[in-house]
Order: sequence, then C-alpha cells, then structure tokens
Amino acid sequence: MLVYFIGTGGSEGIPAHLCTCSTCNEARKFGFAQRRPSTLAVITENKRAVLFDVGTDIRDFLNVPLEAIFLTHWHHDHIYGLYKLRWMAKETRLYAPEGHADALILNDPKNLRPNVIKPGQTLKVDSLKITPIRLNHQIETLGYLVEEDGKSVAILYDTKGLPEETREFLKSKVPLRLVIIDATYPPDFNDPYHNNVDEAAEIGLSLAERTVLSHISHKNLPFLELVEYVRKRWKNKVLVAYDGMVFYV
Repeated sequence: MLVYFIGTGGSEGIPAHLCTCSTCNEARKFGFAQRRPSTLAVITENKRAVLFDVGTDIRDFLNVPLEAIFLTHWHHDHIYGLYKLRWMAKETRLYAPEGHADALILNDPKNLRPNVIKPGQTLKVDSLKITPIRLNHQIETLGYLVEEDGKSVAILYDTKGLPEETREFLKSKVPLRLVIIDATYPPDFNDPYHNNVDEAAEIGLSLAERTVLSHISHKNLPFLELVEYVRKRWKNKVLVAYDGMVFYV
C-alpha cells in the first residue's frame, strides 16, 4: 500500500492566518513547511483510494473514486472537506464513530453513505483489512489499524497516549510496519488531549519499524528545527510528515 499525506497539520493549519510566530513565518518563506489540516489517503495494491479524515478540500490532490472514507472523530478540522466532498458524483461509504456526529452530514449527506463504526469492528475494503481502535481525546475518537498482505499501518490521531486495551491490541501485531501518530506539540509541552513530539515518538518506537509524526500545530517547533531535533534523537526510525509526503509500505 501507499500512504499519501495530503494534510499533516493541526486545526489551524500552517501558517495560521495573521500569526507571526516563528513556525508560521518559516512556512511563508518555504512552501514545504506549510500544512493543511490532517487528511490521509491509503492507496491499495489495486490502485484504489481509501481516505482517513478530510480536513481539507481534496479535489486538487486526489481526483479518483474513493472506496470509502473513515473519520477518526467529528472535530471540524478532521471533517471540513466533507462539506464539499458530499456533492461528489459517486455514492461513497463514510465510516465514523457515533459520538458528536455532525448534523449536516447526517441529515443531508448527499452522496455520502454514513455508517457508525465501533472499536474492534473489522471491515474489508478492497485489499485492505481495517480495524478501528479506541484513542484518548476530548470526544469519542478512533484510530485505525490498516493491514494488507501481512503489512500493517496504525493511524493514531487525535490522542494523548493510548488506552491500555489499544496498546495491548497493537502489541499483539508488533512489529507494525508504520505508526502515524499525533505529535501536535513541541517537546516538554503537556496537553490533556494531544501528544507532544517525544510522547508520540515513544509510542511509535514501542510498536513499529518506522514512526511518522503528524497533526503538527503551529505551536510546535518550526519545520526545519523539528526535523533536525527528530533526526538527531532517533535518526531514520522517526520521521516528520509533510504535506505531499508519500510512504510506501
């Protein structure tokens, strides 16, 4: 499978509008440091696309029929793109947790076909086996274990650490090929709902061959500084995601 990082930012994106912090100023100078809100596509071995979260309008980045869309949760920075995507010409299944569901998407889904999904409810989508797992966040939030041909990827955002049941489930699958994880905040920053860089890397290193840090806020280190910090500390075992990144699993 291919993992395509369409958006790797937090809710505000980078640069945040009118913000003059060092992270946002760097992003205005270097286009590669800009981030759209979190949006991830997995391309199957049959060259079909499954979308995980829709934090941005995807039409300029992924213009193929979708096999399905999975939401981690219903916060608006993870569903914004659905408001336009629901008008697409092909009926498409949407899987999401029940809690805090968006009324417009449920009541007027257009060509989306919403379905409630629960932890442990494994689905087969094209060549992928997809299992939702519980995460720690403000509202009901799911991560996903995505498996294809004996290779596995865990998508873990938004979260602060992992529930014990989720950690044990993922440990039973070790070594995962890849963990993609919420690393919203800089090292030493403590937030009740999101990981900092060190917390995210520690989780990923305990589970997978490679860890990719995503869901990066403008409150985090500027891109070049963050990449240097991660490279010096963990070498190539931990990577910083960027918009447009493609990872072959």
